[in-house]
Amino acid sequence: MSVIVAEYLGVRTDKEIPITPIPVSKGANGEKPILLCPFKNSHCDKTKRGDKPVCSIRDSVTNELWIVCSHRLCATQKLSNKKPIALNEHQKFILYSVAKEIFGSEVSRAEILVNREVPIPVTKDSDYSADYVMWRRNPQLITTFNPDRPIVLEMQGGGETTSTGDLTEHITNWEKGNASLTEMVSKTAPLVTNAWRRQQEQFLVKGNAAMLTGGRMVFCIGSMIYDYLMPRLTSTTIFPSLREANWTLALLVFIEDKSNPPPSRPISAPNSIPLKIDPTKSLFTNYGFFVQAITNQGTACNSMFQGPYVDLT
Repeated sequence: MSVIVAEYLGVRTDKEIPITPIPVSKGANGEKPILLCPFKNSHCDKTKRGDKPVCSIRDSVTNELWIVCSHRLCATQKLSNKKPIALNEHQKFILYSVAKEIFGSEVSRAEILVNREVPIPVTKDSDYSADYVMWRRNPQLITTFNPDRPIVLEMQGGGETTSTGDLTEHITNWEKGNASLTEMVSKTAPLVTNAWRRQQEQFLVKGNAAMLTGGRMVFCIGSMIYDYLMPRLTSTTIFPSLREANWTLALLVFIEDKSNPPPSRPISAPNSIPLKIDPTKSLFTNYGFFVQAITNQGTACNSMFQGPYVDLT
């Protein structure tokens, strides 16, 4: 297993674009650098913590993209000093891409309304929050294909990796001039299983809240999560395709946009890797069927309860 750094502080590494290493600290007191994140109107959390500002990596064999920063796909920060943070152009681009898939390609940006980090109370001492809630403003036509219902929207483009220390060491060597940033990093690999385990809780808790409140659930995921997930779920469940009917759950898969010529990038992230929704992997179905598929994994196994046993003496 090995990976390649794909984006460093919003700059792709596979083009002739100069990339300047970010110091771990600056100033006499060792303050962490406060640098703007290209994917939101705020600072880069990684550099502020003193971590390497890697946004995404590639599988060195398949060249497939794996996002390793929670803000890379579409960050959801809402407040700064109790004031709303405006969406930047990258966030607007991703959200509008989702809106066109949900409400139809004819919908305009002015018709789309979003709220961020919306609280979802579960118990007295445990609250969740929706990444986004999305509405369509004043629809002129209501159809079964495009019913006007609120959307609970979750963003999970990727996740963590194995052997993160090896990746950090590699970037440190590059910062010192002792390595190329695009060299393969051995032993590091996407942890797709962990990403899916975290996602299951989102499906069950936030999805159920959306259904009980008359809404719909939309998950934006990366292709690696989709490719890991679907063979396991479709082995026990056949999902009805409800895109042109009354669907209640959708999976939208974001992949790298390899169009030639490449698409223009939002001005906030002009040197990043362009993303798009893969229409061949989108799923519009019933939430209940999806939950059933999750709980139906695993089969009867008589050998599981056979010996050898030992007693407690």
